Amino acid sequence: MFDVKIINGTIVDGTGGHRYKADVGIKEDLIAQIGNLRDSESRVTLDAAGLIVAPGFIDMHTHSDLSILYDRHANSKVYDGVTTEVIGNCGIGVAPVSAKRKQLLIDYLGTRLIGSLPVTIELKWVTFEEYLDYIRRHPPAVNVAPLLAQGVVRIAEMGFEKGKATADQVARMRAMVEEAMAHGALGLSSGLVYLPGAYTDTDELVELAKGVRRHGGFYATHIRSEGDGVFDALDEAITVAKQAQVPLHVSHLKLASKAVWGMTEELFERIARAERDGVEISFDVYPYAAGMTALSALLPPWVFEGGVHQLLQRLSDNAIRERIKEDCRRGIPGWQSFADCAGNWNNITIATVISDSSKYLEGKTIEEISSEEGKEPYDVVFDILLMENARVQIVVKMMREQDVAQILCHPKAMYGSDGMCLSTEGILSFGKPHPRAFGTHGRILGKYVREMGVLTLEDAVKKMTSMPASRLGLRKRGVLKEGYYADITVFDPEKVQDRATYDDPQQYTAGVEFVIVNGQVVVRDGRHQEVFPGRVVGR
Repeated sequence: MFDVKIINGTIVDGTGGHRYKADVGIKEDLIAQIGNLRDSESRVTLDAAGLIVAPGFIDMHTHSDLSILYDRHANSKVYDGVTTEVIGNCGIGVAPVSAKRKQLLIDYLGTRLIGSLPVTIELKWVTFEEYLDYIRRHPPAVNVAPLLAQGVVRIAEMGFEKGKATADQVARMRAMVEEAMAHGALGLSSGLVYLPGAYTDTDELVELAKGVRRHGGFYATHIRSEGDGVFDALDEAITVAKQAQVPLHVSHLKLASKAVWGMTEELFERIARAERDGVEISFDVYPYAAGMTALSALLPPWVFEGGVHQLLQRLSDNAIRERIKEDCRRGIPGWQSFADCAGNWNNITIATVISDSSKYLEGKTIEEISSEEGKEPYDVVFDILLMENARVQIVVKMMREQDVAQILCHPKAMYGSDGMCLSTEGILSFGKPHPRAFGTHGRILGKYVREMGVLTLEDAVKKMTSMPASRLGLRKRGVLKEGYYADITVFDPEKVQDRATYDDPQQYTAGVEFVIVNGQVVVRDGRHQEVFPGRVVGR
């Protein structure tokens, strides 16, 4: 007697091997048997005739650290076939929390994608372990694989202090890393275009990355530049991993400036050269030519010194505004300007704001607002930040489609949405978010596998399942195999397709029929079953 039986389906098992016809029998949370189960009894039987039965997709890069607690359904992800979300990316996280600097952290999170929710942010924990325990007490529909964010560690120790960390400060931060790794973190992430990552030098990153080594973790990084300085930034990341003797995972690899468009082969050669030197490297990518970030990310790093309150005070000072404009126009060595990456103000669109009075801005470009209000673009940016207490997100067109396709087809590429779980209803149905939060995996399977034919279905599924499971060190996940956890996605290979667009992003992926997490059916015939079997998963 099985608890769940999937019959008549075609299995793509996640290893990259050829598909084959078989049934899958599940007992409790494990795959008990794969084969001809026609005569076996089961409490629940799912007919997968004409469908692909695959391991549940692992979203390798998300920012659902808070959204998954405010709405446990994880709708935009489960309808996209995702059964596990990797949180804590880009050096931006929610634990550990220093009592002394808690408000600094909360204010900052409100300016980032992770905290762009229309709620008052609360952090009901202190340690990383307590945060994970909070998730366990309020389980979502999907599994959660946690990274420790370097930025939140630095805020806990130093706030938004710009200077070089002392040896004692580095030692205390490394102790936080060691503690979090001991209690379930899978690795350390950094976001070096954001604060306080931009204040962190290479030596400090090396020392913190050493803290993950004995726990079998890895170093994940949003490198210091993805535009003109992308190659130097990649070299820095390789240096950190090499000196710390840990594997390197590069977040959302891209060429985000016209100056480096078309240079994918040089990017790949840097990675291959590092591997020849003994550095283990992987990376994730999202299948879109636009990114999403905070409007405040258009500002030079020094503007953030002291925290969000200081940033807003500086924007209220006309003399300082002029200095900010000058730095933005001339550039600062070592700083990636998102405005430069975009190329023009028509490529930067307001995605979400917090106040109802500013909702009219959502979906408009900075150029459109500038023209309507008779202001120069930088004044538009500054004024919107002031009106919204810096809680504004933007979509930025900055990549070339051909480069995106080449990167996502690379043998080492895995897929991450770089978005948080959202919904078409309720508290998480706000703004005009990037469509990647709803459609990343459907887009891979629909556009790049079925329509363009640049990926085989088997390779695409492998990149969504066994490869991320291996990088994360998740035992018995990512492959359809007897004795492995029953995280399973069943989809129609002829119909699976993202429907989310930039103009209308709040649309679920089509063609995902069944989603099973830890043996429980979360999505059946395209509908959420109101069950929440997700777990904090680890090595």
